[in-house]
Parts: sequence; structure tokens; C-alpha cells
Amino acid sequence: MQPKLQRLSGAARVGFSGPESGLTELYQSNPCRVLLPRHGDGPVEAVLLNTAGGITDGDELGYSIQATNGAHVLATTQAAEKVYQSRGDDAEVHCHLHLEDNATLEWLPQETILFDRAALARKTDIVMDGNSRLLAMDWLLLGRLARGETLQAASVHDRWRLRRDGRLIWADDFRLTGDIESLRQRPALLAGARAMATLIYAAPDAGAQVKTAKRLIENCQGRAGVSDRPGLLLCRFMARDGLTLRRDVEGFLSPFRAAIHGRTLPLPRVWSC
Repeated sequence: MQPKLQRLSGAARVGFSGPESGLTELYQSNPCRVLLPRHGDGPVEAVLLNTAGGITDGDELGYSIQATNGAHVLATTQAAEKVYQSRGDDAEVHCHLHLEDNATLEWLPQETILFDRAALARKTDIVMDGNSRLLAMDWLLLGRLARGETLQAASVHDRWRLRRDGRLIWADDFRLTGDIESLRQRPALLAGARAMATLIYAAPDAGAQVKTAKRLIENCQGRAGVSDRPGLLLCRFMARDGLTLRRDVEGFLSPFRAAIHGRTLPLPRVWSC
């Protein structure tokens, strides 16, 4: 029998309210931390980090971000999250986003990197009302290309649930298990891509931003697509390496955020650290 190892079980919660985005809640338990850098202009920023430097089998991390009553919040992560080799159990990451009363929440974490023999189960649950605006994304890198790493045996399950005014309006599940190096070559799956991202914009004006999004993805070096449904805009990005994906995402996000906010806002500073 394998020895039972100590596992991480951390959480961080942060909340903001009002036009000045005043702090209403701050909770953190090891290894999760919340940093609140000060900026002279733009939304209030919350930077989440995992002081353990990565996660592996049986680890559990939970993040909760809340914006209410006209607050504008930009939340990100301090660095890419690394998912290391597992002995069998999933590393679990659960992110809960809550926004209401004309609030704006931007959830723009950095990449998640999956190592060979890693096992990841990630959930993103979103609860919002029809008067608020959400820009949220997650991206995943399948191995470290610079090290020549291939994922011969790994698993990932990425789950999204978005509820608006109590009604489920979008559900999305992405799952790969086994020889991911072979699976990602299939044309119907990733067509050779090893880096991917999902970005959603849920807001009353989401439909009006479709043309802008389609125009911006024309500049992508990798593959990208845009689709929409009432009050929801969905963008997908795929690339053969993480650097190409980051350039595509950054090239899309900067002008897209300017379009939805009516002014140019910088990307999170930690993205360039």
C-alpha cells in the first residue's frame, strides 16, 4: 500500500461592493493567499496565489470572488498554476464567481500547466444577475514544450457552469484522459494543439460585441473561433505552443476590453512580471 501523504486543502475568498469597490470580505487559508495591489486608475485588482508552488493528487484549492452593487473587480493569479504527477487522485481546483447589482467582474488567471501523469479536475461556477457584466477565462498548456515533454498518461476535466438570474444558461465540459499526446493529434479534438483557452463575456451588450471579437481573432497566429447566444459571447483559442497562445490571448484581450469598457485598461501587471 502507498503511504498516505499530507495534502493541501486551501481556500481564498475576497469580495468588493459599491462604485468605489470597497473590500467587504477577505479570507485566506494556507496555501492560498490574496494580494491587493494599489493602482491609481482602473478597477480594483485582486491577485490570488498558491504559496505551495503547484498542486498534485488529492490537493484541493478553492477560490471565491464576489462583486456587488456597482463594483468593478479584476482578479488574476500571481503565476501559472502547475499540476504535477499524481499517484491516482485528482488535484481539484474550484473557482466560484458571484456578481450582482450592476457589478463588473473580470476573472483573468494565468495559465495552468499540466505535467505528465498529472490529474486535474477544475470547476468554475458562476452566479450572476442580468444587470452585471462578466469577462472570464481559463487556459491550459499540455506539457512543457521547451523541455520536450509529452503527456503519455494524464487526465484533465475542465467544467464550467454559468447561471444568470437563477437559470443555467451555459454548461461546458472538456475532458481528456489517457495518452493525451496521441489524443491531441486527432483532427476532431485539438488537431495538434497543445495550448488552449476559453473566454466568455456575459453581459447585456454581449451580442453587440460579436463583430468586434470576430475582427480581433483574425490577427491570431493560432486557431480561434467566436460564437454567441443571448447575452453571452464565447471565444475559443488553440495554438501549438504556449507562447503563441499567450500572444493571441493578449492581442485579443487588450482591444476587446477597451471596446466593452469604453477606454483602454492595462492587462494585469503580474502577467508581465
